[in-house]
This record gives sequence, C-alpha cells and structure tokens, in this order.
Amino acid sequence: MTVPALRSTSPVTGLRRRRLGRWDVLAQSVAATAPAAAMATSPGQALALAGSPPSALAYLVATVLVLLVSSCVGQFSRRMVAPGSLYSFTAKGLGPTAATVAGGSLVVGYGFLVAGALTGASMAAAALVGHLVPVPDGPVPLVAGVLLAALLVAAPVVRGAGVSARLALTLEAVAISAVAVVLVVVVVAAVRAGAPGPAGVGVVLDGGGHPFGPGGQGLLLAVTAFVGFESAGALASESRRPFSVVPWAVRTTALGAGLLYVLAAAAQAVVFAGTPGLGATPLPLAEAVRVLTDPRLVTVLELGVLTSFAGCASGSLTALVRLVFTTGREGVAPRALGRTGRWGTPATAVAWATAVAAAVPAAVLAAGVPVADALRGLLVVSTCGYVGAYVLVCCAAPVFLRRIGELTALPVLVAVVATASLVAVLAACTAWALAAGGGWVLVAAALLVAAVVRALALRRWRPDLLTAVGLYDETRQQDVLQ
Repeated sequence: MTVPALRSTSPVTGLRRRRLGRWDVLAQSVAATAPAAAMATSPGQALALAGSPPSALAYLVATVLVLLVSSCVGQFSRRMVAPGSLYSFTAKGLGPTAATVAGGSLVVGYGFLVAGALTGASMAAAALVGHLVPVPDGPVPLVAGVLLAALLVAAPVVRGAGVSARLALTLEAVAISAVAVVLVVVVVAAVRAGAPGPAGVGVVLDGGGHPFGPGGQGLLLAVTAFVGFESAGALASESRRPFSVVPWAVRTTALGAGLLYVLAAAAQAVVFAGTPGLGATPLPLAEAVRVLTDPRLVTVLELGVLTSFAGCASGSLTALVRLVFTTGREGVAPRALGRTGRWGTPATAVAWATAVAAAVPAAVLAAGVPVADALRGLLVVSTCGYVGAYVLVCCAAPVFLRRIGELTALPVLVAVVATASLVAVLAACTAWALAAGGGWVLVAAALLVAAVVRALALRRWRPDLLTAVGLYDETRQQDVLQ
C-alpha cells in the first residue's frame, strides 16, 4: 500500500493555523447566532406576523430540528478541517456541483445575516440616541448607522478571528444578561397587572392558536433565531483541536440558544397576551417594558440588542470571509479573495464582503422600507439561504459516511428527518408568501435559483474550476516533525 506524501504547505496557508482555543471557537458560533438579539426581537416579529403571542412550542421544535442538523454537520467536522465549512462538507458528499450550490446558499445566508445584524444595530442605536437628542425622521440616520456599524465591525475582523471572537463573546454575555434581567422584570410586572398566569399555559405553548404562525412562518422565524450556529466550522483550521472543539461548539450553541429562546418566547407570550396592540411597533418588547415597568429599562434592553447585533455582524462576517477566502483560494471566485494580509486574515475578502453586506440594507432603508420590516425581511432571506445549505449538508452526510465505510442506520435516519423537516418548512413558507404577496421569500428564491444556475454554468463551461472545490486543511510535514 502506498502512503501519500505529506504536503510541505497547507492548502489554507496564510491563515493563522492552530492558534484559537476552545472559547474562541465557541464565541464564533455564539456571536453569529446572537442569542440576546434573537431573544429580544424574534418573538416580537412573530407577534407582528401572526397578530398573536409567540409560541414557545415553535422554538422547541426549532431547537430539535437544529440539533438534528448539528448532528449531520458533526459527521464532517469530526473528520475534516475546512474553513469553507458546509460548502466544503457538501463537496465531500455530493460533489462539486452541489457544493457550489451550497456555497451560493451560504453566501446568501451569511451575507444577509450581516445585513440584518447591521440593520438591527442601527435601529437600536437610533433608539438609544433618540433618548438623548432628537433623531430626524426618515432613512438617513438609519443608513448612516448601518455604514458606521459596518466600519466598526470590519476592523476587528481584519485584525484576526481571535480578537473579534473574544470581543463578540464578551458583548454577547453582557447582552444576554441585560435582556434576561429585563424579561424577568417585565414578566413579573405583567403578571401583577393581570396577564395570564397558570391558566395561560395554552397561550405560552400554542401562541394563541397559531403555534407555527400562518403558513409555518412562525416556525421559520424560530429557525431564523438559530442561523449561524454552525459557523464555528469556519475557524476549524485556526483552532488548536478542531476535531473535538468544533463539534462541541456547534452542539453547545444550539442547545444553549434553544433553552434561551424557549424561555424568552414563553415569557413574552405572557407579556404580549396581557398587553395588546404591540404588533405594529418596531420592538414590541421595548413597548411592553415602557407600558408595564420603569421606562429607563428600555435603555438597558436597547443596549443589549445593540451589542448583540454588533456581535452577530462580527461573527457572521468572519464566517462569510472564510467562505469567500476558500472559494478564492480554489479559483472558483477571484483569486485575490483568497489572499491573506499581515495579520493572517483575508483582508481583501473582508473589504469586499463588508461593502456588499452594508450596501444591501443601506439601499433597502434608503428606498423607504420601515426598519422593522427591513430587519425581518433580511433575516428571512438569510434563513432561506441557510436552510438551502443545511438541506444539502444533511443529504451529503450519509453519502460521505458510505464513501469512507462508516455508514450506520442512525445517521441516515437523522439526515432523512432533518432534510424532510427543513424542506417542509421552506415549502410551506414559500407557498404562504406567494399567496400573501410576500416579496422577501421571493427574493430568497430568486437568489437560490441564481446559485443553482451558476453551479450548472460552471459545470457546463468551466469544469476545470470545479475540480478544486472541496478545499480543506491538510497535515503538513512540519506538523508531524513538531
């Protein structure tokens, strides 16, 4: 038997390999998921969508679904190290054409999540500034906030994944604490004011008769709260112990976020049931705090939302940049995007990704779209992109295991259930959007179709480029000698 010779350099040379610890990698997934911002805004979005309190059941079902997806992702992350994450994983299971589709879906997912996070940060910042000085009406302050936030977020990402991850984790810990305190205070105030107590358990569980929202969009919003949980994989080659740390970080983020979301949804179901008429406000929880408790607590909530969205933008931008870096290094995207700078980061990819991600919400807000609608829409498009990539990686997992001779019945069952559930949610929401004239889901569908068309075009006219798809980190001679 011939043993392949070890490389003298890794395919991802330029990144700072094997530098990040366990908490740095966890911080990446936590930051991209932004639990505090999701706790404060996602149930309120469900209220605005369905006109009834959010459903804790929807978030519980979403948690189970996300854990199934994390199991499929773990089949790859325990066996290979790839900064392209789901994109590279799909290549090893379903081949380069499907991987190119997954890559396009992830660009939509990561890119629109950065755009949504910048929008959320701008919304919270405008509200905070409005407590001190009058903020002019219109989109100009919001657009300025998006552009300023983009610059502030990009700087630590250029400096290094470790710097941005630690900063994001610190911000998220503070934000979760702030939102949790506000939730406890407002729930106590709502119960004292006569909101449903034990008799209102049904409201907590089924959202007042709409457990998953119209057409399943409530469940889609619940899944939206988790997107980015898998992004620890983007830092695998920069982690000291990627095969153990990355699966742990992905699973821990999914479980921890799920627990927070179920509790937050249950709490807000009680609050909103006793405080009608909040669905039309940009941040219903803030209005409930203002009505039921000391209005000064609104500032604490807005600070928590602002810091969490900033961390989300940082984590999502880091993951997007690693994906763009991978495609540039492969030659599927311009090769300049695969170059690294003095800090071991793809500075060109950071600049490109930041500019595009900031331009999208700036254009949407400048067009006069209300900030709450823009935030919800951008996150819906992002989730559709993520779901497309999740479906492909779940399909790829059993094929990959079969190729390496490690296939068993359980991974097949997990992959089938996860894939069927994701497709059902996406199909139901698309059907609802078509019936209701919802443009954001149609935007997502158009972008996903574009990703498929691009993959087929590459397969037809540039098959040579597809041969490089699936780049992953490999052991170097120096790694063994050390």
